[in-house]
Amino acid sequence: MKKALLIIVMAAVAAAVVFWGRPKADKPEPVQKETRFLMDTYVSIQVPGDPQAIKTIEKAFDRMEEVDRKFNVLNPESPLYRFNHDNAPIADPEILALLATALEISEESGGAFDVTVYPLVDLWGFFRGAPAVPASPDIAACLKKVGWRQLRIENGVLAKPNDGVKIDLGAIAKGYAVGEAVKVLKGAGVTSALIDAGGDIFAIGELRGRPWKVGIRNPRGEGVMGALDVSDLTIVTSGDYERFFEKDGVRYHHILDPASGYPAGGLMSVTVICDDATRADGLSTALFVLGPEKGMELVERLDGVEAIMVTKDQKILTSSGLKGAMDAAGAPMAENPFVAIGR
Repeated sequence: MKKALLIIVMAAVAAAVVFWGRPKADKPEPVQKETRFLMDTYVSIQVPGDPQAIKTIEKAFDRMEEVDRKFNVLNPESPLYRFNHDNAPIADPEILALLATALEISEESGGAFDVTVYPLVDLWGFFRGAPAVPASPDIAACLKKVGWRQLRIENGVLAKPNDGVKIDLGAIAKGYAVGEAVKVLKGAGVTSALIDAGGDIFAIGELRGRPWKVGIRNPRGEGVMGALDVSDLTIVTSGDYERFFEKDGVRYHHILDPASGYPAGGLMSVTVICDDATRADGLSTALFVLGPEKGMELVERLDGVEAIMVTKDQKILTSSGLKGAMDAAGAPMAENPFVAIGR
């Protein structure tokens, strides 16, 4: 894993992921592609070389839409919505399994990842689309409702310890949906595909016998700043550019520190590379909250996980498995035609 990742990150220096293919052959393979708006972002799935793949792509999207409906805290039909607003216990095995994974990441990160931050996100106005800086006393009061250790799954049921606790699995559910799409595609025999869910990426197999080529964009600028070769791995990025507003010259973003109640500081973006889209999604948020020093310490303790961080002063930090892999930054970019663009 470490050796493979050394090949992958040739210049992962920023926040959003952009994909492009290899130079076109004389008779390039046909590429079946579909894009839908899901989970508050555009999601694309493409499969090269199989004219009949569109049916499999549609099945993968259907599965992602199913996940989206179930895990959307704003959907009144979702068990999560009923848990938050009607205090209804959750017994759905799929939700409980994902929650268990989320709690594992909370444990690993010392609480930096916390699905009980729903009240904070709501207080800051991100759910309502009208974000604003709350008063300090309101944040302090809200923090009393936050704490992942309050959650207990007992006898196959998640019940509320008190009415104030509300959960949001949005910081991990998109990665889970990507993983489910991968299962559908592989289950149908697909050996080459690319899934791009607005920054949550999974590359299956290779493109025309070579790894998929990936570039990474600057979180504060335009253009692609590097290239990666990716095969059977996921790349997930969290950044302060995804949802934010500015007030009095200060940028306030949606990745909130559950300890302080304010947006996490220290980083512009975190990119996680591993083979599990669900864990990568949760870990990218956890590492962003932890910041560069503690975040990188966590990465080095985890098997099969690598990360790239861009600090507030635009320094690029890489985990040990990626050291020395940035030399070839950007060399082939002008020669490669884009086949899909991520956020």
